[in-house]
Amino acid sequence: MNSNIGINEFALAIVTTDKEMNISGGCPVFFVESEEELQKKALLISKCFGGMVHDMTKGTLIVVKH
Repeated sequence: MNSNIGINEFALAIVTTDKEMNISGGCPVFFVESEEELQKKALLISKCFGGMVHDMTKGTLIVVKH
């Protein structure tokens, strides 16, 4: 029997420079001003929560727990 019960893969955060982004759902969104801040914020969040950073589009990164 599989003892791995629960949600194991989920988005932890969205980090973006796109202030026009259409937001829905329960994932926290962090707005940043520059590409440098985008990278730093996503890396910090991923380190804090043990997630991985994935590039979605230019100016938007997601942090996902695998």
